[in-house]
Amino acid sequence: MQRRTGNKPLWETQVNQTIQSIKSRSKSRSLKSSDLYECICIFIDDHLKKQIFSYETIRNSYTHLKLFMRWMKQTQVSAIGNIDASCIRRYFSYLEETKQYKRYSLQLVQIVLTRFFHSMKLRRLISVNPVKDFHIKARNENKVQTILSPFDLMRLLRNVKEHYQYLLDHGKAHKFSLFIHRRDLCIFALCTSCGLRRSEIQRIKIHDVDFEKKTIHIAGKGSGRFTIRERLAFFSHPFLEEILDRYWAMRRQLPGASFFCNWFGDELTAKTIDGVFATYNSFVQNHVRYSPTSLRKSFCTHLVHRKVNIIAIQRLMGHETCETTLTYYVQLSDAEIEKTWKETNPYADQS
Repeated sequence: MQRRTGNKPLWETQVNQTIQSIKSRSKSRSLKSSDLYECICIFIDDHLKKQIFSYETIRNSYTHLKLFMRWMKQTQVSAIGNIDASCIRRYFSYLEETKQYKRYSLQLVQIVLTRFFHSMKLRRLISVNPVKDFHIKARNENKVQTILSPFDLMRLLRNVKEHYQYLLDHGKAHKFSLFIHRRDLCIFALCTSCGLRRSEIQRIKIHDVDFEKKTIHIAGKGSGRFTIRERLAFFSHPFLEEILDRYWAMRRQLPGASFFCNWFGDELTAKTIDGVFATYNSFVQNHVRYSPTSLRKSFCTHLVHRKVNIIAIQRLMGHETCETTLTYYVQLSDAEIEKTWKETNPYADQS
């Protein structure tokens, strides 16, 4: 995600002011404090400088840590050295019971807190990471998310085409509509056939697309100088080739380095991509909700259904380990599990 070039948001301004306050009263070059909020600002400032994570991820981390700090103040704890494992357990109970956090949200909070306290331990502000041995015991309802069928995916691409025809028939099309239509169709086609993340759609550059080899270099997850699992996405299929060629014929006439852009050549923002999916969700008007995540999980699950090697699936998805692929992206219903059992158990051939 690109940083805003205008005024900094309020939360980043507050972090910078706090860091300057710590530096003004300390003679040491190393930032040290016992106050929980100041430690949070030190942690966020480190991430803003290193640019290991995207700007949006850092902002979300600050939001989670700010909520944690407010809850700790309500329990009369403001010093980071006084936080122990029992405080962490009570905080997660508060998130689950009062804030109604689901298991996935609790896992995100756990990741943020683990990184935060690990950083504070490296700075020797605490001796023990209170989240290190903590395990979430939230209720797991084992709900299988809706996986889009191949029919749903083809209907999505057809509805993108019908949406443009609808604009033409009702006189709502303008000179930029054909470009937007081809761009959106290209985004949906690549998400459906390659399982791209939303952030990966944003960061594809023109030089990443090789029309001779029919490949796209995907930078992977992350930003700045650090990315996770770079990979190649393939579009060596006549249907995909035609979609990309038609979009590129119009894209090459615009300025900018991003492959997917608006009509001024500017890189698409996360909000713009969400708006693209929202536009077609409202046009389709059925129970199926399309998003980059749902298309990505459907792509992964369909590969499993076709008995593709798990190592190949891991590389196509751009995951660091197979565990991530199997734990978070493969969705199997009870009927599919029962079918697998009937096909593989030793009594299958017995009447």
